[in-house]
Amino acid sequence: MTAEGLLSELISKDPVYHILKLLQEQGEPHFRQIGIDERDFIVALQHIQNAGYTDSSGSGLSQAGLDYIDGYEKRIKANRD
Repeated sequence: MTAEGLLSELISKDPVYHILKLLQEQGEPHFRQIGIDERDFIVALQHIQNAGYTDSSGSGLSQAGLDYIDGYEKRIKANRD
C-alpha cells in the first residue's frame, strides 16, 4: 500500500479527526465531505462538542481539538516512517 493509501485509510477510520481537520480548514464540514452516514456524522459531532474540541462559541477549535489533530497526525507520520 502506498503512503497516500495508508493515510487515506487511517483518516477514513477516524471521522473525529476528519471533522476537526475540516473545521480547522473550512469552518463548517458536511457529512458528505467525509463519506460517512449522516447519523455517524452527528454522533461524531456530539463527541467533538462533549470532549471540548471546539471553542466556547462552537465556531473554532479549542486547544484540545488542535492537540487531537496534532497527535493524530504524529501517529500517522510515525506509522509511515
